[in-house]
Amino acid sequence: MDRFWGLLTPAEHAVLGATGTERDYASGDVICHEGEVTRHVLVVRRGLLRVTATKADGAEKVLAVRGAGDIVGERSAIDGLPRSATVRALGAVRALIVSASGFASLCQRYPRIAWAVLTVVVARQRDTDRQRVQISGTATQRVAAVLIDVALERGIADQGAVSLSQEELAGIAGTSRESLVRVLRSLREAGIISTGRRKIDILEVNRLYDLTM
Repeated sequence: MDRFWGLLTPAEHAVLGATGTERDYASGDVICHEGEVTRHVLVVRRGLLRVTATKADGAEKVLAVRGAGDIVGERSAIDGLPRSATVRALGAVRALIVSASGFASLCQRYPRIAWAVLTVVVARQRDTDRQRVQISGTATQRVAAVLIDVALERGIADQGAVSLSQEELAGIAGTSRESLVRVLRSLREAGIISTGRRKIDILEVNRLYDLTM
């Protein structure tokens, strides 16, 4: 799926940029807290954002990683409800901030922008549905599926680096740290990935797809 920014024309980019304000965030900065009542929308221009939510037992679960071109916070801007997740910067981030009123006005005046938002929302719902199905898979299937998802978020077609810690990857995949270590070891030995500190280099995405079957 194209990212939100990629679904728009240069003219719409200009309108969006004129409506919002660009802001820089340092690594670890919290863009919004789960449960807070704010309604602005962000469009990531550079860097990565980690989206997390608190589970019933109080533990933090990583829901997604958003990158350049992605829109974040659109649901609260539309329905006015509190934030459903906490969003933090993974490294330096630059984002375009658009107020809820400015966002609503853009969607009403420019149908293509509204359609782009709808396209993203529908695609994310499909991802959520697919992830629910993946919960019943093996640890290898879940880890492979998460690596594919993150690779697609980063625009990696065949190979490239994914910046996730083992704790974050285990949280998204819904597996234990021990199981994750075993899966990553087997993937390394098979030549599918290589690993470093807070980094996983995907060498063969197509072979990851095979493992999800």
